[in-house]
Amino acid sequence: MESQRAPALLYCLPSDLAEKLVSQAQDLPMVKVVLTVARLASRQGAPAVPVAALYADSALRHGLRPRGTDREPEQEITHAINVAVARGFLLRLRSSTPAGSMTEWLALATPDTLTLAQRDPGGLFPASQRQLQQVTVERPNIFALYEQNIGPLTPLITEQLAEAVERFPVGWVEAAIVEAVHYGRRNWRYIQRILERWATEGRDHEAHPRDQRARRLDPDKYLRGKYAPLFSNPE
Repeated sequence: MESQRAPALLYCLPSDLAEKLVSQAQDLPMVKVVLTVARLASRQGAPAVPVAALYADSALRHGLRPRGTDREPEQEITHAINVAVARGFLLRLRSSTPAGSMTEWLALATPDTLTLAQRDPGGLFPASQRQLQQVTVERPNIFALYEQNIGPLTPLITEQLAEAVERFPVGWVEAAIVEAVHYGRRNWRYIQRILERWATEGRDHEAHPRDQRARRLDPDKYLRGKYAPLFSNPE
């Protein structure tokens, strides 16, 4: 039997999340992305919005177009989404169909949405998309990468990682974690120094040969690949 229409609370911006957004958000593009997800979800009557819909949204594209340029805002939208997910304002999901196609979705990270995502994830999607074979909740790679290879995610470390995502590209943060593992310096301070050096000198700086080796490292290899057990944090 087809799932009933999701309660409005699941796709409207509730007061507690709005208050958190106002009091804690430092990144204006992130705020615009969260508000866009709320608007699109309310329009379609379902909590989960395809990520592609954000890239196609004219209001968001106009709002995040770099000032003084005619450059397309894809990079700004991507960064704002990553920050919103890392900060816990948005939930990112991935769905697959019997044909094997994959789609990424975003939903407001309210307690009700999080509960439904674990209990009946199909209920988050529009009625036309509820015959999905598999739905997974995507945790930000940087959190899983850090936890598996550096150490436990304390509230302080979680906050520092989220701040790093705001300041630097996600790929930089992942690569810095991998470099720390590669050179046996499994601590946040070393990762932070790598990021600060790249911010000052540039990611392509060739002053030390280890930079060149580190850029060839693939973060996914340490997160999901066959080498992951070798780099997992020991109990």
